[in-house]
Amino acid sequence: MSIAFVVQRYGAEVAGGAEALCRDTARALVRAGEDVTVFTTTARDYLSWEPFYPEGDWMDDGVRVRRFAVDAPDPQRSADLVRHLGLDPGDPAIEAEWAKAQGPVSRDMFAALSDLGDSHQGRSQRGNPYRAVACWTYLYATSQLAMPIVRDRGILVPLAHEEPMLRFTLTRGVMRMAKALAFMTPEERRLVEQAAGVEHTPGVVVGAGLDPSPDGDAARARRVRALPPRFALYLGRVDASKGVDALIRMHESYRRAGGPLSLVLAGREAPGLRIPGWVTTTGFITDQERADLLAAAEVVVLPSPYESLSLVALEAWRAKRPTLGNARADVVAGQTARSGGGLLYTGPDTYERQLFRLSLNPAEREAMGESGRAFAATWTWDACVARWREVIALAAVPGAAAA
Repeated sequence: MSIAFVVQRYGAEVAGGAEALCRDTARALVRAGEDVTVFTTTARDYLSWEPFYPEGDWMDDGVRVRRFAVDAPDPQRSADLVRHLGLDPGDPAIEAEWAKAQGPVSRDMFAALSDLGDSHQGRSQRGNPYRAVACWTYLYATSQLAMPIVRDRGILVPLAHEEPMLRFTLTRGVMRMAKALAFMTPEERRLVEQAAGVEHTPGVVVGAGLDPSPDGDAARARRVRALPPRFALYLGRVDASKGVDALIRMHESYRRAGGPLSLVLAGREAPGLRIPGWVTTTGFITDQERADLLAAAEVVVLPSPYESLSLVALEAWRAKRPTLGNARADVVAGQTARSGGGLLYTGPDTYERQLFRLSLNPAEREAMGESGRAFAATWTWDACVARWREVIALAAVPGAAAA
C-alpha cells in the first residue's frame, strides 16, 4: 500500500511555502521507504492556474507525480466574493461559488480520485491502492472537493492561520470530514480545533524537517550583488499579503530615526507593490544565494501576520541569525519563544525599538543565533517522517497493510 498527497501545485519551480513543504515531505517519505503519489495540477501560478507543466505521470526524485488540467478560474469574482463573505458570512451557496471561482478545479483529478473507490459513496475499496490520502491546505478547491471523495482514509493538512476563510461553513465541513489532521505547530492545532470544533478528531503535530543547506559565503554575496554594508533580510514572496508593504513603512521610520541597518528583500516580487529606491531587491534566488545572503545579513525579519509554520525562521536560526518577527502571528510568536532565537514586535514603535536593540548589540545577536541554531537542529526529516507515520496510521483504512 502507498500514500497519496493532493495539492494545488507541485514542482521545483513553484514559489509557495505550502507547496514546497508538501514536496519536501513527499521526498522525505520516499527516502524513508514509503511509496508516495502526488495528485496535482499543471499550474505554477496560483491566481491564473495557467498550464506550466505537461499533463500526465512523471517522477520527481522518487515521487510519482500525476498532473491534471484545470478549469479556468475567475480571480476577480473570487476576490469580490471573499469581501462579501467577510461582511456577511455564512451563506454556503456563496462559499461554494467562491471556492469554484478561486479554484483550482480539476475535473479529471477528481474523477481519478473517485475511480479509486470510496466506501462512503457505495463504491468498492478494492481498487484503492492508497493506505491514506493527505489533502494539503484547506484553502483550495483541490482539498475542498477531494476530501469528500477520500474521507474514509483522508488526512487534512490545514496549514491554517487566522483569516476570514478559516471561519467559512465550507471550511468547517472540510475539516470535519477528515479522518485525521496533520498540523505544523501547536498554535495551528489550537486555532483549527477552536475554529472548526474538531477537538475529538485524531491529529498529530507533524512539523517539518530542514533539508541540508549549502554553506553560506557573505563575501560571495557581496561580490555578486550590490548589498548595503549592514542589513536586515526578508526572505520569501515580496507581496503585500506577506506584510512586506507594512515592513517597508516600518523600516523607513527606523531609517529616519538613524537605524544603521538597511533592508534587503529576497524573493519574487508580486505585481503592484511599490518598493522605494532605498530598498535593495534581489528577485528570485537559488539555494546557494539564499545561504550567502543569510551569511551576510545581521537580522532576518518575519513580517507576515499569517503563518502556519515559519520555515524562514528555522532557516535563519540554522544560519545563526536572530529573527525579528510579527507578534500578531501566533505561530511565529510560539516558535520564537520556544527557540529563544529572536525578538517580536507588535507595531511600528516596537519594530523600531527591537531592531535598534538587535543592531546595536552584537553579543545578544550572537547568543540568540546560537539558541536558534540549537532549536533548528531538532527539526530533522527523520523525526518528521516518524510523526507522519503516526498520522497515517490514524487515517488508514482498517485492515490495510502498511507499505
